[in-house]
Amino acid sequence: MAKLYVSLTPEEVRASIPYDLICMVRYGCTWNTGRRRRAWQLDFTEVEKKAAGRLFRQSFEWTCGRGLSGTIRMTMNTFNLWRKLGEFCASI
Repeated sequence: MAKLYVSLTPEEVRASIPYDLICMVRYGCTWNTGRRRRAWQLDFTEVEKKAAGRLFRQSFEWTCGRGLSGTIRMTMNTFNLWRKLGEFCASI
């Protein structure tokens, strides 16, 4: 089965993926609250939780590290997980 990839410029990433919000929420003081932990357990599968670990590190690197550069290429599943994480972080 072929994977579908999306290629985004840094501007497109900034417009479509709230990586800075994800970084601030994940590494902020509100992440380990009981409400967020319960919602995390209910909203995400084990596969998504494992993949999210890499995306959290990537969000930190893009926000506080080297930033975005060149074309960013990812699978549609990864892109959709970025969006789901953004919605989750914005909702609680």
